Order: sequence, then structure tokens, then C-alpha cells
Amino acid sequence: MSSISGNTGSDNVSDWSEPMPEAIEASANRIINGERTPEFDHLSAEIAFVSTETVVPESKLTFLYKYWAAIREAEDRLPIRKDIDVLELRQAIGNIMMLDVLEDGFDARYRVYGTGVAEYAGHDWTGTALSEMCRKTKTPLALLYRACYLAVYRTGRPIYTESTSPSWLAPKAWRRMILPYADEQGTCVGFMVGNIPVEPQVKRIASKEAAGSLIYRNR
Repeated sequence: MSSISGNTGSDNVSDWSEPMPEAIEASANRIINGERTPEFDHLSAEIAFVSTETVVPESKLTFLYKYWAAIREAEDRLPIRKDIDVLELRQAIGNIMMLDVLEDGFDARYRVYGTGVAEYAGHDWTGTALSEMCRKTKTPLALLYRACYLAVYRTGRPIYTESTSPSWLAPKAWRRMILPYADEQGTCVGFMVGNIPVEPQVKRIASKEAAGSLIYRNR
């Protein structure tokens, strides 16, 4: 069994640039191929495809994965949007984001931005493209976000990530589960994402110790 353990902050954004498609694709391919992603080392990032044997360190993310996997198993296909009943997701509803695929997976637009996520992100990004959100905030996670969504789009497989947060946000890290859903032809058209704010117990932890040192706020 596998296990997964407006910028006003101190991040240096003077040299921020939007990730180019070539960089997004290269990082996505490394994720898909299970290769090391040194471009994310500064984020203490954990990235893993999720299966039924994966132990995810968040009950809400585990709940969302099991919900998604049950539909996939019952229907023998990716879930489609009408399979997802929001009333059945009340356990995690404030931590859920729904995104529509744009540009063949190179971008996406927030259809729903959970209130529990918005509270900690400091803004409700509903209706905004992921690329636009990254440009406005100059987040250092721009490449990570876009590469992970592209990897999920191309493989139809869920991805779990854990990474440090920009310094201007209250949480010190975020844990995410990206779950794809499709249209009736089987093409990925969107993502259901669980997003949980977490805090390190101590500051300045080494990347190898990050996953084991994190505690979460059960929002």
C-alpha cells in the first residue's frame, strides 16, 4: 500500500513570468512519466497519481476520491458532470472547486470556488481562468497548478499534491486532490478539486520532512 505523506508577501515576484506552454507540457510529461520534477523543489512539493491503495492524509480528500472512484467503477468510465450530486458532497462542500477545461488542458476556468478555500485564499475566483488568477497573484505555484491539471487531463487519472503556500496567504501549505470528469464521449471536460489548507508544526522544515510535519485545519 502506497502512502502520501494581490501579492503583499515576501515572495520575490519581480521576476515572475507566466509559464509558457512548452514548460507546462514538459512538467506535465515528467509527472505522467513518474520522473523527478526539480522545478518544484522550492515548493517542497509532493505529487502523486492516486489509486485505491493510496493512503491520503486528509479525510475529506479521501471521501472525494472514493466518491469519484465508486462512479468510475460502477459506470466503467470517467464520471460525467451529471453523475456528481452536490448534495452527496456536503461533507467536503466548502473545500471543493470545480473547473472547466480550457485550451486542451493547458488552462481551466473556476466554475465553483469553495467558500472554505476562498476564506483562506483571500478571494473568490469563481468565473476566473486559472491563468488569469496566476497572473493577478503572481503565485509561485503557477507552473505546478497548470502542469498538474494538464497531466490529469491527458491521463484521466486523479492526482494528489501537497505544496507550500505563497507567503501572503495564511495557510503555510495546501493539500489537493484533482479528479477529472468527462463528457458523454469520454473526453475530459472538467475537474473536481478538493483543496485543504494546512500548517507546518515548525517553520523551515526540510522538504523530505514536510509531509510528516504537517497538520491540517479541518475546514
